[in-house]
Amino acid sequence: MKLAYTDWEHDEVEYFDDGHSIIGTAFRNNQFIHRGTFEQAERGPLSGRFGFWGIDRAYQATGEEALTPPVDQNGLAFFTLQVLDFERFKVQFGGRVEMQRYRPAYSTREVHHEDEAEEDHHLPGDGHGELEEEHHDEEAPNAIDRTFGGASASAGIHTELWEGGAFVANFARSYRVPSLEELYNFGPHAGTVAFEVGDPGLGAERGNGLDVSLRHENNRVRGEINYFYYKFDSFIFPFLTGMERGGLREIEFTQRNARYTGMEASLAINLRDHFWLNLGMDYVDAEDTALGTPLPRIPPLRGKVGFHFHKGRFHLSPELIVASRQNQTFTGETTTPGYAVTNVKASYTYAQRHLLHEFSVNVFNLADRLYRNHSSYIKDLAPEMGRGVRFTHRVRFF
Repeated sequence: MKLAYTDWEHDEVEYFDDGHSIIGTAFRNNQFIHRGTFEQAERGPLSGRFGFWGIDRAYQATGEEALTPPVDQNGLAFFTLQVLDFERFKVQFGGRVEMQRYRPAYSTREVHHEDEAEEDHHLPGDGHGELEEEHHDEEAPNAIDRTFGGASASAGIHTELWEGGAFVANFARSYRVPSLEELYNFGPHAGTVAFEVGDPGLGAERGNGLDVSLRHENNRVRGEINYFYYKFDSFIFPFLTGMERGGLREIEFTQRNARYTGMEASLAINLRDHFWLNLGMDYVDAEDTALGTPLPRIPPLRGKVGFHFHKGRFHLSPELIVASRQNQTFTGETTTPGYAVTNVKASYTYAQRHLLHEFSVNVFNLADRLYRNHSSYIKDLAPEMGRGVRFTHRVRFF
């Protein structure tokens, strides 16, 4: 049984030149999540588990940058995973039934802003008259109560092909409920530097997916290659409309039928004692199947070359990440140049009685390269972080 309770309070304080300050926006999030799992007694080749999961959440944001009305969220799910083990191969199947409910505190909101297009100054006699500031009252979509219910299921096979080698295939039928933000966001969001517009009428997202993997592992070589294909009905995603509200780019949450396909591969080779060469790559292709156009913010083809050295309690892992240019863009989206970034990670572990200390340092973007992440909402406004160093001390009790 796992229980998690969160009481989050977040105030964004605005300071003025005269020394005064006010709370511009206040966020409150009370959340309780519980999860229970039951292990079944083995019956011949059959083993498995089943359980339940639930959430009770009260979310509230007030002030200038509040994007949603106060919302109560309640959810409950039941799930199971079963395994049939026949030594040379395993068959797995599982399922999940869930219910989610959203209850907004009120049904409509209004946003008041100045239309910046009317802020140009005109001279007398130019036909435009005196400067006028036009105010608009714009209603957000009705924040209606929503209740969702659905099921997900999957089945797969794991079979040994040779010593250390295995083939794995899984088919899944998925069901995803829209998030609170996707349903009810309406207003300027500082994190994305955009005006976000949710849709309280969004339906649940459903998809069929196939994952296929080939794996190998021994003392000298570890590697795997994975291929996936997913087809979604009513896939939910945010996109830039090309319009502006209050000087901010507009982002709308919408639903389209979509297709995702791609692959990822990794290979680790033991060059000598305590020294490994790590290689990796991943690629994603996604499109709106109705229009045949790419979906927004899809990562480009990426590759990784790195080394891992470990001796005793010390670990060192330098790596080079290379990404190609992303030319597959959604309407209004810009292409993103390729880049190469170098990172270095090092750690040292020190054990005491009932305590484990881990000291680590992470140096990212070592060459201080200027690059942009195609998956970022704000890539056209700001590049990724330059050279940086992060020190961490983690203590584990046992």
